[in-house]
Amino acid sequence: MRAQKLTAHAPRHAAHFAVMLNDMTIVSATVAVLLLIGLFGVGGFAFGRYMRDRDKDDAPFGVIQAAAFGLVGLLLGFSFSLAVSRFDQRREITVQEANAIGTTALRVPLLDAADGRKMWGLLRAYSVARLDFAKAGTRPNAREEPGSRSHTLQVKMWALAMRAAAKDPHSTMVPLFIQTLNNAIDMAGEQAAALNAVIPGAVLAIVVGVILLAAALLGADFARLGRFEIGPFVLFAGMLALTLATILDLDRPQRGYIRVPVTPLQDVVQELELPYPGPASAH
Repeated sequence: MRAQKLTAHAPRHAAHFAVMLNDMTIVSATVAVLLLIGLFGVGGFAFGRYMRDRDKDDAPFGVIQAAAFGLVGLLLGFSFSLAVSRFDQRREITVQEANAIGTTALRVPLLDAADGRKMWGLLRAYSVARLDFAKAGTRPNAREEPGSRSHTLQVKMWALAMRAAAKDPHSTMVPLFIQTLNNAIDMAGEQAAALNAVIPGAVLAIVVGVILLAAALLGADFARLGRFEIGPFVLFAGMLALTLATILDLDRPQRGYIRVPVTPLQDVVQELELPYPGPASAH
């Protein structure tokens, strides 16, 4: 029963760990991990000194230490690859959404003059909302207001497009506009899904746990040598902490030093700030 309770609480603890890391800045997270590595290293050194005179066989310890260091490299490599792939995905989706809104703006003149002016104003406000949404990154609270604003504008633009289609059911121009508007709305959903796709808290908890275990084993190994090697340990802690910080930075766009470029959306906003070009008279 106790094992079942511990198993049931494990996902909850991992979720709490993820929330704690998500609330911390990159610098704070790096410092916290460095302190924990140092604490576990000193603890491992103390434990190694205690066990030094009781266990003369170093073979099992060496196997465990090699396995732990190998597992650290494997987990960090997997997490880094996952964070980079999702960073690239967010960047591509941002470009695709900007292109979809830009294409919709180019086809607004396919509507009649009155509907076109209304749609241009709605699309201008929508582009600003989408830019604010992209800038908010992975923070759900920061995305809530621009997300709600985007949804409201989507409803208004779609209703206006449906009225334009009802005015002239035989038009071949309005369906072209509706198609691009639909694509722009769909891209908003893909953008939200990409921002919600972060490394699971359980994975981060396992990575940090294995790093701390490796630090403790390294400290215990120093105890077997009879002295704590500060230089190599600081180098070990620094490399692991910086690697983990880079993974967190990649996984949390718009919050740290590595940010998903929002220049494509900014260009669309500037384009829509221009006066409405008017209906397509030639066609």
